[in-house]
Amino acid sequence: MKAAPTLDGRIRIDLEDAIDLAVLRAIVADAHGRDGDLATHLADGIDPELSEDWADYVLPELQASFNAQLETIAGALSGVTPGDTFFIGRGDAEAWFGGLNQARLALEGRFGLSGTDTPELEGEARSAGIRAHFYQMLQGMLLHFLMSGGNG
Repeated sequence: MKAAPTLDGRIRIDLEDAIDLAVLRAIVADAHGRDGDLATHLADGIDPELSEDWADYVLPELQASFNAQLETIAGALSGVTPGDTFFIGRGDAEAWFGGLNQARLALEGRFGLSGTDTPELEGEARSAGIRAHFYQMLQGMLLHFLMSGGNG
């Protein structure tokens, strides 16, 4: 997979094979791969007196926002096949950034990746660590080229 900024302010992603496409489609699967959703887990450790307000006022909107981010990613990848090129524009950058963040946080929570070097991991945890690193790198590109107003 190759990813690079374009002169017209987008990120171009060239999918070289089926593995590249599988890695991108894993974003949504990884984000959903935790026990419960990220929005619910963000309330872990919240003051019990505030938990009811969180559940009533914050959680529904946060869950809807997180789901919309993942739907944007899934929609962008729905018609893509290996060998295709697709683009992420400024209008979808925030959704992609958020969806990648959900996936990365879910992987870190599930596999305890925070502060762990990928070469030290084995099996499924190593694969998760590589994906989390890739997600972070793509987030960096989105932030630098599409979300910060910078153009390289």
